[in-house]
Amino acid sequence: MAPVAQLVEQFPFKEEVPSSSLGGGTFKMKTFFLETFGCKFNHADSDLIRGILKKNNWQERDQKKAHFFIINSCGVVEKTRLKIIKRIKEIKKRRKKIVLTGCLPLILPEVSFLVDFVFGPKEILKIPNVLEEFILKRKKIKRSFVDNQEIDKEEFFCLRERKKDQHVIATIPIGEGCLGNCVFCATKFARGRLKSFSLDLILRDIKRAIDEGFSEIDLTAQDLAVYGLDQGKLLLPRLLSEISRFKGNFKVRLGMANPYYFSKISKEIIKIFKNSEKFFRFFHLPLQSGDDRILKLMKRKSLTLHFLKIFNEIRENFRDFVLATDIICGFPGETEKSFQKTLSLIDKVKPDILHIFRFSSNRFSEKRNIKDNIPSFVKKERSRRLFDLWKKNCFQKNEKFLGKEFKILITEKRGSNFLGRMNTFRAVILEDGILGRFFRVKIDDFSFNYLKGKIIEK
Repeated sequence: MAPVAQLVEQFPFKEEVPSSSLGGGTFKMKTFFLETFGCKFNHADSDLIRGILKKNNWQERDQKKAHFFIINSCGVVEKTRLKIIKRIKEIKKRRKKIVLTGCLPLILPEVSFLVDFVFGPKEILKIPNVLEEFILKRKKIKRSFVDNQEIDKEEFFCLRERKKDQHVIATIPIGEGCLGNCVFCATKFARGRLKSFSLDLILRDIKRAIDEGFSEIDLTAQDLAVYGLDQGKLLLPRLLSEISRFKGNFKVRLGMANPYYFSKISKEIIKIFKNSEKFFRFFHLPLQSGDDRILKLMKRKSLTLHFLKIFNEIRENFRDFVLATDIICGFPGETEKSFQKTLSLIDKVKPDILHIFRFSSNRFSEKRNIKDNIPSFVKKERSRRLFDLWKKNCFQKNEKFLGKEFKILITEKRGSNFLGRMNTFRAVILEDGILGRFFRVKIDDFSFNYLKGKIIEK
């Protein structure tokens, strides 16, 4: 039995939940704690959940004081699915009412049996009304809302409320869904077809975030490159051009963009980046495999030629930049020869950030008769070889930064240290700093995945 199935079977399924089990006054019960897993888009959805709850007089509390525990979930990979299920198990011991939303209940429906309320990612606007009905009527009510019917989230941009404890990074969604048909991806079934949000509303949301004091603007979508195509035209260059005109001391980071569509607008994007200091020179282009035969089996439009075209254009225009990409090890049909092509391509482009996934089947890939026929030990061994190559290359690349000075933006506090970002989004660890401020820093040490430095000028 699969690990997820084993965990699910430990819990009884309750078709309906008696609201009388909560007890206490209505006002005291309108408290929630919100925990988010997964991508930047999930974090943007959590901002919307927080906003609509607070507009309905709900109060955000810590884990101990909240009556309702809301989990905005991700179901893309097995590791994350297991992590969320274990988290649910921990919360159930505290006798909290658990609300599950996000992609997981659509990707793995049986996980819904473990919680008290379920909402698909397009049902999040129903959360306040359903929970209040649960509190007030003191009777059994429907617990599951996973029809995932189409809603227009852009109408509710103004309700989004970001966490107040860190006015540094604001996540701005520019669209939902994608135009791909990748056989390994379950997100498409949870998020649906592409719906590009209004350019004017996006710009208004960015302006609001800047006025509120946020220093980093992260643009997110399932595929940033296709923004606007459902309206007849690729509009990402126009959006970035408008953002470049905004005044203020802030930086913008682009999220993931699939190479096939990005290659059609890459020259325009690079030109905008060259003419404006508002944008991190950061590019997240998911490759998935270095073998075109495997990419075709995956039903991806993007081939290695699209990826390499963009890479060469970036390299010709920027002395330094950060390249992030994704690789799936052990996709059905991947031979040692196929994997060697992936190793060769990764060694050629030397990405600074590499997300390595071992293929794991889901109910959508199984429906397409994609058989997970490569042994786990082979996937593990290939992912280790790929990681070792990437790590070696990153050590060699990062050594060249020793003794050099850079302007960085401090964006996070991690333990006793601060995390800053260079103009390329390259990570720099500091012992001191101020969140949201720019500093001149000298690099004095490095690891394979970050640099270390000291502030020399404030």
